[in-house]
Amino acid sequence: MKTEKITTKKAPEPGGWYSQAFRVGDLVYTAGVTAHDPVTQQLAAPGDMAQQTRQVLRNLEQILLEAGSDLEHVFKTLVFVADIDQFDVFNEAYKEFFPENPPARSTMEIGKFKNGMMIEIEAIATVR
Repeated sequence: MKTEKITTKKAPEPGGWYSQAFRVGDLVYTAGVTAHDPVTQQLAAPGDMAQQTRQVLRNLEQILLEAGSDLEHVFKTLVFVADIDQFDVFNEAYKEFFPENPPARSTMEIGKFKNGMMIEIEAIATVR
């Protein structure tokens, strides 16, 4: 099965030693995507769960598009949040990007992220 590393400048650069995503056959596996601005590499809206969720999902979409997929083809997400008490805020912003047939999802509180980061999301999708 063919494996292809996915990289795009339309999403933030990795913050460590990892790849943005891999396409393996007809599946795309992303790393955890953060709310960093792809141009400035600065965290968007420190401490704001709703705005960070939106930025994460915009970044995720760019990675998926580079891999030949999109948000409509996501079937599983894994969400890490700094504060589970803000779940409802996250969930409402998330619904904006998955208005129908949302992917299967696991959400967990991981505790403190660095520098006001509130959320990180990874995804598995099929190609279009």
